[in-house]
Formats: sequence, structure tokens, C-alpha cells
Amino acid sequence: MLDLITSVLETTLRLLPPILLAGFGGLITQRIKLVNLGLEGFMLIGAFVAVVMSYFTGSALIALLVTCFICGLMGLLFAIFNIKYKADNIVVSVAINMFALGITKYFLNILFGVRGAFSSPKIIGFSTIDLPFLENIPILSAFAHQSIILYLSILILIVLQITLFKTKIGLRIRATGPNSMAVQTAGVNVFKLKCMVLTASGILCGIGGAYLSLGQLTMFTDNMTNGRGYVAMAASNFGNAMPVGTSLGALLFGFTDAVTMKAQLYGFPPQLIQILPYLVTVLTLIGVGVYKKRKSKRRLIANE
Repeated sequence: MLDLITSVLETTLRLLPPILLAGFGGLITQRIKLVNLGLEGFMLIGAFVAVVMSYFTGSALIALLVTCFICGLMGLLFAIFNIKYKADNIVVSVAINMFALGITKYFLNILFGVRGAFSSPKIIGFSTIDLPFLENIPILSAFAHQSIILYLSILILIVLQITLFKTKIGLRIRATGPNSMAVQTAGVNVFKLKCMVLTASGILCGIGGAYLSLGQLTMFTDNMTNGRGYVAMAASNFGNAMPVGTSLGALLFGFTDAVTMKAQLYGFPPQLIQILPYLVTVLTLIGVGVYKKRKSKRRLIANE
């Protein structure tokens, strides 16, 4: 039984970073009252750029840095279109997702002459952090050989929590959502602040996407994000746009994915099992919606 728990935990941790990082990307945009449904597109572009750069440079680090730059730039463009030119954020998000799907297919064929998927020994994946002293300890052995991106995600969680709730810029970000006019009146350039937040959101999603193609696998396949950007948005909603809450939501969805994979090994029908993560996502969103509605109702009653 302990072996099964350890195995599920190990798989959960392996599947966690993409949802967690993109969830952070959704979290910070929620804080400025902007729903960024383009997380999926940012992740897909990140996954593709990472594979291309790793293939041509032979360095996972350079691939990650270029991915951050490209996805950050996309986040900045999102901000300019949405804030400066008043484009609807839902329309921009859908456009980004469709653009990502099309442009990755096009360049996959142009650069490598293949369709659907590309893999090569020249693609260098992210390294793992080996902790051999944990190998023989039940449950904890799940942490013995995890990707460096998992530990980077945990570090980002800590930095994000401190930045949002212990620094001046975090206070400004949190205040921009409820009342951006008041923040503007206080002398803060809200446009620059929102541009910065959306750029950071793009970078976080890009790292999540890069992990998919250089961490979980060392290859790129069409639409390999497979809805993880939307699941990440659900994790952010589950956590009420709080770093720790979003992490718990991402952990729940990662666990559901892990159970789905293990269940298939035990002979459960894959067509039935594969709907489990999406079913959990929908039920979670319904639960969060009901909880928020009841909380709002109780607050109204208390104020009367």
C-alpha cells in the first residue's frame, strides 16, 4: 500500500509544475481584475520555443531563458492590446490560443519537416535534483528524483506569497483590482503596473509549457498542453487567487491526473478514466462558485 501511495505521490509531483506555474500566471492577473484565458496559448508557445531552442543550442538553460523572453513579450502585447487599445480580454485570449495552435503546427513543419510530433536526441531536457538519502524512506522517496523545475515552482510560490503580501508593489497589485482609480490617484502608473503583471504571467506560463516539453518529455506534439491552461485557471479560482490556495488546487488536479494514469494500469477503461480530471475541474468550479455565493450572502446579512 505504501508503494502505491509513494508511486501516486511521485507522479503527482511530476505532473504538478505546469498547472502550478500557469495557475500563478492566472492568479496575478486575477489580482488586477483581468481574466486571462490565454494561459493555454502561452503554455503551448513556451513548450514549442523550449524544444526548438534546446534542439539548436543544446542547452536547456538557454531554451528556458528564450522561452521566458518570448512568452513575456506575448504577455506584454496582451497588456497593450487590452489596456491601451481596449480590446476585449476574452477575444484577445481566444486569439492567443488559436494563434499558438496554428503557429506551432506551421513552424513544426517548416523547421523539422514533420507533422504532429517531433523528437530528437539533440533535445536536452531539464535536469533532475537527486536526493539519494530519501530513496529508502517510504512516501518521502517520491521526492528523490524530481525535476529542478518542481523546486523552482516551490521557490516561486514563496517569492509570490512574500511579494503580494509583504511588499509595496504587492499592495499596489492587490489594490489595483478592486479600485484602480484610487491607485492611479495615489501616483502609481497603473498601465505600467498591469503591463508588468501580464508580462510576469506570460513568463510563468512559458516556464510551465517548457516543463511539459523538456521536463515531462523531451519532445513536442501538437496541442500538447491539452487543456492544462484552463485547468490552471480553475486552480487559481479554487485558491481564490491566493498563492497557497492555488498551489492546493494545482495539487488536487495533479493528483487527479496521477490517479487517472495509475487507474489505467489496473485495467480501468481509459475512455471513462480520462474524463476524471475534467470532471473534477467542473465540480471544483461549481463548489467554489457556491461557496463564494454563500459567503457573499452571509456578508450582506451581517452588514444589514
